[in-house]
Amino acid sequence: MRTFLRFAFALALGLAPAACDDDPNNTNNTNNINNVNNVNNINNVNNTNNLPGPLGGELVLEEYEMIGSHYSRMTGVIGAGGFPVWQEETLVEGDCRLLKYVAHYCEEYCEGVCVAENVCEPWPTFVDGGTLTITGAKTAIAADPGDFGFFGANGYSWYGDAADLFDDGDVLTAIFSGGAAAAFSVDASGVAPLVLTTVQNDEITLENGGDTVFEWVPGTGSGTRVRVTLNANSSGGHGSPYLAIIECDTADDGSLTIPQALIEGFPETYRWEMCAGVDCPLSSAMRYRRGIMPVAGGDFDFRVGSSVSFWIVHEALQR
Repeated sequence: MRTFLRFAFALALGLAPAACDDDPNNTNNTNNINNVNNVNNINNVNNTNNLPGPLGGELVLEEYEMIGSHYSRMTGVIGAGGFPVWQEETLVEGDCRLLKYVAHYCEEYCEGVCVAENVCEPWPTFVDGGTLTITGAKTAIAADPGDFGFFGANGYSWYGDAADLFDDGDVLTAIFSGGAAAAFSVDASGVAPLVLTTVQNDEITLENGGDTVFEWVPGTGSGTRVRVTLNANSSGGHGSPYLAIIECDTADDGSLTIPQALIEGFPETYRWEMCAGVDCPLSSAMRYRRGIMPVAGGDFDFRVGSSVSFWIVHEALQR
């Protein structure tokens, strides 16, 4: 019998939590919303993260608004490629790209992930960097490496029940004490809260037949960018990869054009009133600043941001 992707079976085996991805405290999912790396291979160091070279890890610290509630959270890994992505890039236009999930099969049992027909690769591995401490924030933040669900061991995560970590321009420093990876630190500055103007009643409609203009109040400081991540539903049960993702990374000038071709290649998505058996994910936009530090395997990318989540309403184009 053919063997489906091992992580699909892992759902039944209890290797990942059965939780909807719109839980702000859920960092153990296969669809981290802040990731735009590793699109064709879970260990691929080539990335489209606006960096000059390969990615050697990433850390995201954000103030997060989720449908009227406010939180803060941190997720990170040290290792080539950063956060894994299970979708494949299918189309790039302007500041955006479309990724779609393609299920692959292996005839033999795969102790890892089938990344192509009968091509098995091991689960991604990450590096223990010792205790992580954030300085410069209004709240004490520290985390030790732990089990990161489908992402593998040695991930970093933290959750706060308020969105008041920093002010615009505050310098935050991520300090890794050292473990299997040598000790290092990296700085990034805080940003002003992101205010969306085209998102109404916590949702945005993606209409077929034309581009969609996504707008927000532009930032006034230097060095900020905005990343928009539009998520389709999960491909299977809780924790399974999303069917598709549109990711855009652009200047913080108040406006982003999401191209028609990407919209019309996106699956049906709507505002779920009830979620059972699947993730029903929210989408998000994040204003951020970043700091980069060379580490073994590439550049470590530390992003500090302000995120807002919302629903997408989209009718799949009938072809």
